[in-house]
Amino acid sequence: MQEYLERKKAEQVEKLMNGVAKVHRAAEEKRAATEARRGEEVVKAEEAAAKYRAKGEPPKKLLFG
Repeated sequence: MQEYLERKKAEQVEKLMNGVAKVHRAAEEKRAATEARRGEEVVKAEEAAAKYRAKGEPPKKLLFG
């Protein structure tokens, strides 16, 4: 009986740890996607700034508003 309970406890602990790992993996994927999106936005803003600097005139509308 004791072995049965220990086995069941180990199974439940493993199941819980797998769930925690799944949540951490999903969070890491979302974090990576957000960082990639932010990087793209920074590049886009830098390109726009370079374009306006090359023209020598201010932008006609706010980019971040």
